[in-house]
Amino acid sequence: MQELSREPRTVQVKELLSEPRDEVVTTGVPVEEPPRTVQEAYTEAERFRGRAPRYLYMEPVVLALVLFSMAGVLIRVHLTRLFAYDRQPVYALVWAQMVGCFVMGICMRTKGVLLRFSPALNTGVTTGLCGSITTFSSWQLLAYQQFFNTDRGAHTRFKNFLGGMSVLASTMACAMGALRLGQMAGEELRLLFNYYLCTTKPGEPAPLDRINTKLLGGSYYAGDHGAWFGWDRWRTTDLALIVAGAASVVAASIVVALAPGTRSVSIALLLGPVGTLVRWRLASFNPPHSWLKRRVPAALVGMPLGTFAANVLGSIVLAVVHILQTGVVVVPSAASCYVLAAVADGFCGCLTTVSTFSAEVSALGRRRSLAYAAVSVVATQAFFLLICGIYFKTSTVDYAVC
Repeated sequence: MQELSREPRTVQVKELLSEPRDEVVTTGVPVEEPPRTVQEAYTEAERFRGRAPRYLYMEPVVLALVLFSMAGVLIRVHLTRLFAYDRQPVYALVWAQMVGCFVMGICMRTKGVLLRFSPALNTGVTTGLCGSITTFSSWQLLAYQQFFNTDRGAHTRFKNFLGGMSVLASTMACAMGALRLGQMAGEELRLLFNYYLCTTKPGEPAPLDRINTKLLGGSYYAGDHGAWFGWDRWRTTDLALIVAGAASVVAASIVVALAPGTRSVSIALLLGPVGTLVRWRLASFNPPHSWLKRRVPAALVGMPLGTFAANVLGSIVLAVVHILQTGVVVVPSAASCYVLAAVADGFCGCLTTVSTFSAEVSALGRRRSLAYAAVSVVATQAFFLLICGIYFKTSTVDYAVC
């Protein structure tokens, strides 16, 4: 291919619509080159920090996480309730895990399309939606209950071990299978996007460029005024995320005040984004992280320590909530039970994730992925044993009243 001339902030090669970058489509008109990731967008924005306040590029991402995490909580709670019935063949939570991992697989193969529309949208769908539909802490709590037979079933300790391993193995298999199936569906969607949004006639802009100009509010750059998003106006996609995210918070607050019967879910909607934002910030410690890379042992370099910390921290909080639900520490009441259920489903459910965990396991090498998965499970089970096991062993109450 002949070398293409580059002007400031423009390029004649069209942005690739997916990862990895295996196709290049040229057009007859210069096409602006957007940042590849949110981190690159932040780096570009730092050049104009004196003119562009930081909140201008943070608000779309934060409110996108708020919006999609609320949607993820609703999907997980209602899927769990839908598949929870008498003599169910598999436990209900596995369906939420599969749905979240399937969507994550699609997003992994169509990442370029989401980034082209809005990096904030990509972060909201992957970190916010998929991470909130799935939950690592509740999965580990189910495994702990099987390992230690908290339901007091009439079987041996070996059967307890088999029950716990069944929960761990079935969820991991379903999550990895759904992730791979989503990747296959994403590949097909990527081909459709590449065909319909990159096919051009000589002298005409690509369909995706027309969408960006007419629907998304124009350019990625604002000339001399700043970098990504433009500082004189947001793109329509980002503005819609800001409005929808703020409206969702207001709507959930109104439901908490006016619908007492749904407070276990509505309060979870308000606490869910908090867990998602904490997980998003902890994800900054995932590779590549130059500061952390110089301070951890060589064996841990390249490991997703941020996701590991989020899953362990959320599991510890859920273990404490599980104890409080027995009614020994906190006097049981409607309000306390609503709040405890909301913390478990909202904050802990969104702070921990199986979709990102599964994607990281599939991306790491064979030995490192096995070590990462094993350490994550063993660490959370150890904390459940130390917190719940010791408490229930010494307490006279070992059942939940909420």
